[in-house]
Amino acid sequence: MKTIFSLVLITIFSFSSFANVEEAPTSDKMSKLIKMVNKADKDDWQTLNKAASFNINWNADLELAKQWLDASIQINDNPEAYELIGDYHLRKGDMKKAYNYYHQALLKGVFTLNESDFERIQRKTLVFGQALNNESKYSNDNI
Repeated sequence: MKTIFSLVLITIFSFSSFANVEEAPTSDKMSKLIKMVNKADKDDWQTLNKAASFNINWNADLELAKQWLDASIQINDNPEAYELIGDYHLRKGDMKKAYNYYHQALLKGVFTLNESDFERIQRKTLVFGQALNNESKYSNDNI
């Protein structure tokens, strides 16, 4: 029963975490996004994060989003990029990697994130950590 509850909670959380998603991108929207990144200053990690966030929320070019996030971290080792990489892995179906990146985002942002950002990442870490724990217990029960 706990496993079913956890899976329902994860499903609800997954949909609500992307609830403010705009409609799917058109090629025009994607080209504007790429232009925005290309016009950005070489040290502008925030624009890279913003563009990656749109791509992940649109479930568009996830690999391009990942490249932008990797570049963002190279410029500034920021917790926002780690959270977005967690979202990327969640979209790719790898909850364990998503959890690990959410946890890294918490550690990196403990003193720098504002309260609402910290609480959002903390919720993701708790929800997916609990789900992984329940998944592990469930698989061990079936052995």
